[in-house]
Amino acid sequence: MDNYQPAQNTPVLSFSQKITFFLETHTVVYQFLRFGCIGFLNTGLGFLVTNTISKALGISQGWQYGLVTGVGFICAVIQSYLWNRTWTFGSETGVTLWKNLRRLFLVGLLGGLTILLILISSKFFAPAYFFFILLIVYLIFETVLWKHFGFHLSDWNHESHSFAIFFVVTGVGFLINSTLSAVFSTHIHITLSDLDKNIALSLATGVSLFWNFIGYKVVVFKK
Repeated sequence: MDNYQPAQNTPVLSFSQKITFFLETHTVVYQFLRFGCIGFLNTGLGFLVTNTISKALGISQGWQYGLVTGVGFICAVIQSYLWNRTWTFGSETGVTLWKNLRRLFLVGLLGGLTILLILISSKFFAPAYFFFILLIVYLIFETVLWKHFGFHLSDWNHESHSFAIFFVVTGVGFLINSTLSAVFSTHIHITLSDLDKNIALSLATGVSLFWNFIGYKVVVFKK
């Protein structure tokens, strides 16, 4: 008589558990999703600063516009460091899949809506004060999100050398962003409106986005 070995009960994972397991074993996916949503947030801030200054000074192309985008870029990367150091490459634990998805949605939504409003407004030559008001509203909502997520800078394990490395990496990103913004804004004349300079800025930001993620992942926030 053959020995009968009862089949072991293999636990059946739910869909959310499977996704959670995948993300936990492929952390770079989660990190890139967070980085991408923060990228929308940073792009929104950079666009707001750039449009406010450029409209106030009457600058729309060339090397002067490249310098203005540099100011917006610096503001965006400072914000990027705060969010990525705390959230993307932080040591957050005990957060459920659905809570993480909600956070991704809210951060991406704020950044995406901001960018959409800027592009629509620039199509109709909105004045500088409009972008300034939008900037204030944006900062208020961002602060609410930060506090709602329970983030605190005091939770960091501060490492002074990370700041220096961060500025080196973002300094290269700054050069990439500003140079491409200057070149693209000079040669892109699709709508013959303020939308052209924002198209140029979008293309430049997309290139610098990948540079920043690789630099942050491999150099700045490596563990």
